[in-house]
Amino acid sequence: MIALSVNRSWQQLLHPKFRSVFLTAIAAAAATLVLLTFVLNAYWPEVIVFESEWFSWLNDIGEGLADAGFWAVVFAASYLLFPGIVTMVMGILADQIATAVEDEYYPNRRGTRKVPVRDVVVSAAKLTLKMIFINLLAVLPYFLLWLFTLGPGALALFIAINGYLLGREYFEMVAIRHAHPRTVNALRITHGSKVFVVGALMAALFLVPFLNILAPILGAAIMTHMVHQLGVPDEIARRGAEN
Repeated sequence: MIALSVNRSWQQLLHPKFRSVFLTAIAAAAATLVLLTFVLNAYWPEVIVFESEWFSWLNDIGEGLADAGFWAVVFAASYLLFPGIVTMVMGILADQIATAVEDEYYPNRRGTRKVPVRDVVVSAAKLTLKMIFINLLAVLPYFLLWLFTLGPGALALFIAINGYLLGREYFEMVAIRHAHPRTVNALRITHGSKVFVVGALMAALFLVPFLNILAPILGAAIMTHMVHQLGVPDEIARRGAEN
């Protein structure tokens, strides 16, 4: 089931809506980083001056140190912020990915429930902030596991933490197009193990350069397939009939 979802998502990667979401997210991230560079350049010191006698000899290269520090901050910000911004923008546009998948593979079971734009934006921002905050809290465990297991333990913890977060949020993003949030939450619990596996797959993609940018698009597409292959729309219809 999951292999079929992944295969279909890869095949549809060049779909116009997929491409549109990807380019929009990249443009938003690039614009943000250009703005950040401009602001840093406006306030960054032209020369670094050391008052201490111990480091006064560095004043001769103060201008070079200032330039090096500026570009180091720009590079670090680009590495840390770019995937996060792309993820948030793609999360906001995940509905377009789900629509493209349903139009192609599930035309008779499209999601018809309108989700307010505010809810979509809040959900995407919440996911991004949760990932940043929880991963910051896990920095020490990551370090200790990396130290004592030489890598695999830290990677496993990263995939477990982020797999849970991504699976939960992306399932809700897709399924909420079909049902009320309370019903979606009950269905997520029912299918929790499969939802986690898809989330873990997304988390693993986040570890791979370039694929980490595609991860939100592939995640939304794979989760849309999973929602339908698990029969969630049919289950929602039955619950609606029962109520």
